[in-house]
Formats: sequence, structure tokens, C-alpha cells
Amino acid sequence: MTTPFARFQRTFLRYRPPPLLPTTIRTIQILATLHLISTTLVELRICTGFSMLPTLSQHGDCVLVSPLPYWSPFSERHSKKGPKRGDVIVATSPMDPRQTVCKRVIGVEGDMIEIEPRRGGQRKWVDAIGKDYMVDVPSSSESSFEFEELSSRLVPRRNGEGQWVKVPKGHVWLVGDNMSNSTDSRKYGPVPIAMVKGKVLARVYPSPRWLENNVRHIGGAE
Repeated sequence: MTTPFARFQRTFLRYRPPPLLPTTIRTIQILATLHLISTTLVELRICTGFSMLPTLSQHGDCVLVSPLPYWSPFSERHSKKGPKRGDVIVATSPMDPRQTVCKRVIGVEGDMIEIEPRRGGQRKWVDAIGKDYMVDVPSSSESSFEFEELSSRLVPRRNGEGQWVKVPKGHVWLVGDNMSNSTDSRKYGPVPIAMVKGKVLARVYPSPRWLENNVRHIGGAE
């Protein structure tokens, strides 16, 4: 005849919690693996705010970010693997290290950048060898109408027109696609490449699509 204590013992052995030490070790291993994946391979991030309209919505788009495009095992080759003009990147905020920013790379080291380049609806920069280029803001985005409506209500900042800065070695110049409502390098200056966390490869949600490099060269000066 089974005693109540024997039944309790069998029930306890069946439902007892796992040993604390192995569970703790396994949890640490899982967290370390997730951290390794997010810092060296790929991670999902939510980008919010008006600065990247119309490329990304202010309501919060889920994007795929990876540091692999800029990673190199040899530090002397880092400049060759660094961000390129037109890349959309995620970086540590120069104004608040606890925050991150999502911006587009407009200038790389050696480029002469006009702080406020808008003229006649265009945004033109000059690279290190004096060749002009500009960035086309996507117009086929779902947020295009909302972007146009928003831009019509914003007063553009033109304080930096005619002022130029040379991007120093190991830095990039970051600007939001919505220049009328973006806090970027026009305010905090060139950003060290070491602060760049990764390249935004695609928008995952909503409306998944790969993000393209929208830089194109143009001839002559205005």
C-alpha cells in the first residue's frame, strides 16, 4: 500500500524545478549566443522618428541591421570596409551614448561637405577629388504622401548654406533623408566610424524591402 508520503515524493520528483546551477549556466550560454549574433551577424531594430522619412516611417519600422558589411579582421583594412556614401546605418548617438540614431552616410573621410546643400530641390555634395554627387530620396514609399504633407508644414533650416567642412580621417558625415526635421552631422559634426553599429540592409516590417544605395554622380557644378 502506497503511503501519502510516497505519493508526495513521486509527485515532487516529477515536477521539481531543475537544478539551479545547470539552469543558470544554460541561460548564460543562450544569452551569450544571442549577444554574439546581434553584435557580429545580424539583429532586428525598431527605427522611429521623422528624420528618415520617406525611406522609413516615423511610426516605427522594423529593420534588419548587420555589422558584417563593415567588418574586417585586419584593422588596417577597416577604411576600405567602412560605410559608403548612400548607406543607411545605425550608430551610437553622439549627443546621448545611451541612444542610437538611424541616418544616411553622405560623406566619408576626405570629402568636402556643404553643411546645408539644398538648392532648387536638390541636395548635392562634393567628394575628395572634387566630383559632384547627390542622393535621391525614394518617392515610391508608402509614406511619400505623409512625407510631402509633413514637409510642407516644416520650415527648413538653412543656417549652414555656403559653409563647408572636410570629413576627417576615420569619420563619416550623417544626414537624415528628411533634412527639414533631422538632428544629424549638421548639428554634431562628423561621426567616428567606431560609433557605427551596422548597415541597415532591409525593412522587415511593414512592407518588407531591401534598402538601396541612392547615391548617384552628377556632372558639373551649379
